[in-house]
Amino acid sequence: MPTLELVSIGCPEIPELPRYESFAWRAETELVSHRGIFQPVFHMLSGVIVHLANKDLEDGEGGWYAGALIDWGREGELVAFLSPARADVEDLMRRLIEASPLREITFSTDAQGFGEIGRERGTLTFGEFLGLLDGGSILFNELWRVRGIAG
Repeated sequence: MPTLELVSIGCPEIPELPRYESFAWRAETELVSHRGIFQPVFHMLSGVIVHLANKDLEDGEGGWYAGALIDWGREGELVAFLSPARADVEDLMRRLIEASPLREITFSTDAQGFGEIGRERGTLTFGEFLGLLDGGSILFNELWRVRGIAG
């Protein structure tokens, strides 16, 4: 099952975030991944990490994974969100970019059996990232830095 994690880089405290209809989330100021392939990157950062999960896991203490957000009908290793999860993830990303003093987040996925393990891809604007996501160019087991407009 995949993990999806977002880091609001440099964010000093957990921002006020809404509850979403399509997924659950947990936020922490200690940047510890639930799976770990990008933990070396997280060790070099400060901020707030938000872990996404299936909505039915919201009140549970067990596993924390996000398979129900993914459109598994898409080809192979592509990250594609089901609707309305796609809009909710975009909203959460936008809020975390705003909460970051650097106006930058990381977007990372980790799924066993898909692609290279722990591939860092680079930095994109928010619009560029959404274009790649919608165009089927974001793969599992990648970490992207996504920046907004400085303000």
